[in-house]
Amino acid sequence: MKPFVLSCDSHVVEPKDLWAERLPASLRDRAFRSRKDEKNFFVEANGMTLLKMQVADGVSGNEKIGRYEIDLRIKDMIRDGVDAEVIYPTTGLLTPRLNDRDLELASCEVYNDWVLKHFEAHPDIFVPAAILPVCSIEDAVAELKRCVSLGYRTAMIPGRLPTEVPKYNSDAWDALWEVAASAKLPMILHSGTGGETTMERGFGAALINYMLSGRGPIDSVAYLVASGALDRFPDLTVATMECGSSYLNYLAEILDEIYPAHIHYVRPKLSRKPSEIIAQQVKAAFSHDRSAVENRHVLGHQTLMFATDYPHLEGSFPYSREVIAENFRDIAISEQEKADILGLTAAKLFGIANPKVLTDA
Repeated sequence: MKPFVLSCDSHVVEPKDLWAERLPASLRDRAFRSRKDEKNFFVEANGMTLLKMQVADGVSGNEKIGRYEIDLRIKDMIRDGVDAEVIYPTTGLLTPRLNDRDLELASCEVYNDWVLKHFEAHPDIFVPAAILPVCSIEDAVAELKRCVSLGYRTAMIPGRLPTEVPKYNSDAWDALWEVAASAKLPMILHSGTGGETTMERGFGAALINYMLSGRGPIDSVAYLVASGALDRFPDLTVATMECGSSYLNYLAEILDEIYPAHIHYVRPKLSRKPSEIIAQQVKAAFSHDRSAVENRHVLGHQTLMFATDYPHLEGSFPYSREVIAENFRDIAISEQEKADILGLTAAKLFGIANPKVLTDA
């Protein structure tokens, strides 16, 4: 019997005119727009170029037919052995870089209203994540409250905050953590969101930039643990996407080492060891991370979840079965642990009431 597989990190491609048509009239001339020439693809908004990428085939030899259409998406999922997905935006990942409070809030509202409606017929297959504005924490709190009332089961905040926004170790964020904790709604830190993603150019830049993009969520987890934010809100869970899972062990061990050594300087004092906070309140999704599986006993296998990053080039589609097999190859692991990592832990976290395998084929 094939285990239930939930990709905790998958993306939908929004309709090209989503924001241009649905934003308030006064903001539409600054809405997200995309274009491309023979060499590059661009996303522009608010008079800025927010993304510039070399034009590629976008599929690396494996066409993804379900970027937008749900029926075609389910066909790709069955082909790949994936039974459910947590859904994040594509263009909408750039909202923290709009640099305008009203435009950012309205753009989040437009996406959140659209994506929930788009996937509403399949609540046990798709879990859309709300996106929150961060130019104003007050707006983030208000939008999260609205999204909770709409039935959202998770929400995304930037992995790397814009420089003008208070960092995650500021108690200014406590109002947001309180809403999320009260709703038992996990907060997602996704790689490559918030700050500039092109940090290096020249030799090795493609690899270096991808590696650095994952640092945002990792650093943010450290801020949330060390500042006592997670300790103050024990019902709050945060999860990181697209930066692997092995970092959790390193982070837990170094913070456990430094906490007692520097206890005289530590503010605030924590009620639990950093490793205990991480084990109880942090989860990390991976696609390729054998070392995380091999060392799962450091923090417990419940910290680990699987993701395909569909339909992105670095994702595992259409080879997720092979990738899963490689992650567990020659590792002594129980079937229950394996099932938890591949989908059951995430199903519980994201409120999938009836996790079902789409097909055994």
